[in-house]
Amino acid sequence: MFVKFSPFARCFIIPNHDYSEIEVDNFVVHSKVNRGKGIGTKMIAAIRTYFPHAHIWVDTWNHSRPFWTKMVERGFVDSIGNDYSWPCFDTNCRICHPNRANGRRRTI
Repeated sequence: MFVKFSPFARCFIIPNHDYSEIEVDNFVVHSKVNRGKGIGTKMIAAIRTYFPHAHIWVDTWNHSRPFWTKMVERGFVDSIGNDYSWPCFDTNCRICHPNRANGRRRTI
């Protein structure tokens, strides 16, 4: 677990056997008041600094894809693993679940 930016943010770093490939997983900036302040960018930039020659990649949900696309453009991440729609588990997320009028999957 990468906790340099705790308590504001954290993630998991999953290396392969020789650290030539790094998966960044469960990347979270805690609390909406901390988002949009550059904490996530600083965290992924630090990971790139620690692993300058590794291929760093992520899988992403629909709502976080714009952030990860920017990180690829800036050279902090090499690739996004999933090239398909992947809605998050938060049924109240309007980006990932635009057709839900409420947080429930079904109405009775």
